[in-house]
Amino acid sequence: MKPLIVVYDGGAAQPGDIAVGLGDWATWVFAAEPNEHTRGMEPLLSQFAPIVWIDDLDRATAELRAHDPGGIVTFSEKALRVTAELAGRLGLPHHGPAGTAVLTDKWRQRSALRSAGVDSVRFHRVDSADQWSEAVAHVGLPAVLKPAFGGASRNTFLVSDEADGRRTVERLLAAGAPGYDPEGALVLEEYLVGRDCAPFGDYVSVEQLVQDGEVTDIAVTGKFPMVPPFRETGRFWPSPLDPEETRQVFGLARRAVTALGITTGLTHTEAKLTPEGPRLIEVNGRLGGGINELSRRATGTDLIELAGRIALGERVGVPPLPHGRTIYQIIHPAPREPCELVGVAGTDEIRALPEVSLYRPYARPGTRLEGGVHTRELDIVIGETGGLSDLATVFKEVESRLRFTFAFDGRPGARTVTGAELGLL
Repeated sequence: MKPLIVVYDGGAAQPGDIAVGLGDWATWVFAAEPNEHTRGMEPLLSQFAPIVWIDDLDRATAELRAHDPGGIVTFSEKALRVTAELAGRLGLPHHGPAGTAVLTDKWRQRSALRSAGVDSVRFHRVDSADQWSEAVAHVGLPAVLKPAFGGASRNTFLVSDEADGRRTVERLLAAGAPGYDPEGALVLEEYLVGRDCAPFGDYVSVEQLVQDGEVTDIAVTGKFPMVPPFRETGRFWPSPLDPEETRQVFGLARRAVTALGITTGLTHTEAKLTPEGPRLIEVNGRLGGGINELSRRATGTDLIELAGRIALGERVGVPPLPHGRTIYQIIHPAPREPCELVGVAGTDEIRALPEVSLYRPYARPGTRLEGGVHTRELDIVIGETGGLSDLATVFKEVESRLRFTFAFDGRPGARTVTGAELGLL
C-alpha cells in the first residue's frame, strides 16, 4: 500500500490520535506549514513519521512526490487550503480547489448554498468598515459576525447594536487577521433563533462520509447548551432528536454537502434547531472536534482510520449506533477576559461519579489564559449513561460540583465559580 500524506496543524486530531488510527495498517508522512504550534509538536510528530515542512510549496511538493503517496488527508480546518493545493499538485483526490474555496470561505459557502436552494440565511461580506451599514441593512440585527475563514468560534460575535458592531468590525480588520487568512474578510449572518431544547443545546452537528460523491450518514451529534457568545460545552451520541427530525437534519446536511461539490472524505455539518425546522450553520470538510473519541467508544470505529482509507481509495462502511447507551463529553471553556487559572476543586467528586470514566485537565493551576471569544478548553469530562434523562442529571452534577478559581488582570483577589457559572465569564 502506498503511503498517506497527513497534512498536520492544530485541529480535530492530535498526533497520538493519528498514530492510533493509522498505525497498525498504514504508513504515512506528515506535511506541515511551520508555525508556533507545528514547530512545538515536531518532537512528537517525528516519533511517528517523517515530516516535510511546507515553507516552500515547490520544494515540499517535490519531497512529498518522492514518497510516491497514494492519498492525502487533513484533520485541521486551518490546513484545508494547503492540503487542496498539495493534492492538486500531486494529482491526489481531495475536495479540489473549488470545493475547498467554498468550504473555507463562509461567504462563498453561503452563496453556493443559496444558489442551490439548500438554505436561505441572509448574509453579507464585510471587507471594510465602509460596508458595515449596507451589511446591517441587508441582514438585520441581531446578527452573527464572524471571519470568512476561521474556526473554534474565533472572533465570532453576536451583534445587537449597529454602532457597537461597527467598532468591532474596525477593531478586527485593523488587527489584520480576524481568522486564519491574513487577508481575510468578515461575514455578517442572520442570527438563527433556536427552539427550546432544554436541558440540551438548540443545535446539532451531522457527521457523514463521502465516497465518489456518495454520502453515508454516520451520526447526529447532540450538544450541550452554548455559553456566550458561541462557545461549546460538550457533545454526545446519540442526539436527542426524534426519528423524523433526525431524518430532516441528515437530509439537510446531505443536500448541503452535495451542493458544495464534496466528493470524498469526512464532513462535519452544523445545524440550528429552529421552530420552523433545522437550518444550516455551516459545513466543514473534515472530521469534527471530539467526534472520533465518541465514535471509538460508541461503535469501536476509528474515524481517522476511515478518513485515511477513503483517501487511499478504499471503500468503507460505518456500523449503526448501539441502543441504550449515551456517550458524552463535557468541556469547560476558559473565560473571555485575560486571567490566570488559580485552581480547580471538585475533581475528585467528579471522578467518583459512576457515570464518569475520565476527567482530564487541559490547563493546570498557574496557566495563563489569554481571553477571547473562541473556545479554549480547560478540561474534558468523559463518560457514559443509560439514556438522555440520566445524561441531563450527570451534566447538572458535573456543573455544580466543579469549581474554578481565577485571578483576573487588574482586579484584586481571586474569583471562584462553578462549572455552571463559568460560561458567563
